Amino acid sequence: MKAGLFLKSFIFFSAVFSLPSVASGDTNCFYISLKPEIIAKTDALIKDYGKKKNISFMTHDAKSNSLNQVFQIDNDFRFADSTIVITNDTTSAQNAINLSKKQKTPLVFSLIKPLVSILSYPKAWFVGPNESQAGFMQADMLHEYIQKKGSIDKNHNKILDIVVLRGEKSNPDAITRTTSLMSGLITHGYILPTLSDTYGNWDYEEAYKIMLIQIKKQGLDNIEAIVANNDDMALGSLKALQENGYNNGDKNKFIPIIGIGGNNDAIKAIDEEKISGTVIPDLDTLAKITIELITDKNLTEQKIRDTYKLKVENRNVLVEYSEKKNF
Repeated sequence: MKAGLFLKSFIFFSAVFSLPSVASGDTNCFYISLKPEIIAKTDALIKDYGKKKNISFMTHDAKSNSLNQVFQIDNDFRFADSTIVITNDTTSAQNAINLSKKQKTPLVFSLIKPLVSILSYPKAWFVGPNESQAGFMQADMLHEYIQKKGSIDKNHNKILDIVVLRGEKSNPDAITRTTSLMSGLITHGYILPTLSDTYGNWDYEEAYKIMLIQIKKQGLDNIEAIVANNDDMALGSLKALQENGYNNGDKNKFIPIIGIGGNNDAIKAIDEEKISGTVIPDLDTLAKITIELITDKNLTEQKIRDTYKLKVENRNVLVEYSEKKNF
């Protein structure tokens, strides 16, 4: 055999046999990261429901690198019959839509709403938490706490002096959660603006540093509550308070903290009365609907509304939050 012919044959067989097998029911899961607890929990629930329907999953963890995720989607998309994407990256989201159109396969964005329109492709859906509800529930919880305690106006200025810890700047979830929180507090009759409103980028350490700055700047006697866009930042603020003698069991040295997410560490802190509460998305229903959308071609918005009693509009399915509190 000639060398050139041998080389061509080798390349052909290598290409054929290096491809993953494509079985009916294979689903690609493209995650911007599996490190956040909420994404890991969502993935586990998706896998549990999927296995009951004999779905095989191919999981891709971009490890918080958007370039990794773009590469993974571009290179591995074709090896599955449906796709689930969790991303905060616009390019990754748009690529997933474009490739789904090309292959005519179901696509579900889960947990994080993409910053691109899904309406151009009829088989694309979003299933995620009702972020507006989360902020209003935080406001209700803080109001309930204040009603129970009688008053938390430590400096007697008749203003609710709270520290708000937002997620990322310009992030839709951070905007929605914070806007609904403020609207809820105003509805309950509280005077705003807040004592501090800062971006902690969803991060434990950043929230910890922000709170140390606020404690030094405002003084603990002037901080009456802390409300965070997620539990990681709530826990970061707790660390700062505890290092300054607060939220360690002394009821006279306690500042209520309210988060979002239902992280295991946050739940533990609530049970120990170190954090006052959090609101938890229904990830079980989220995962179940995600699997139904990639397996049931006849599933409609109205059927989802009738079955789950959820808000569904323009192929956006919003699952509910529930409270976890201890005060």
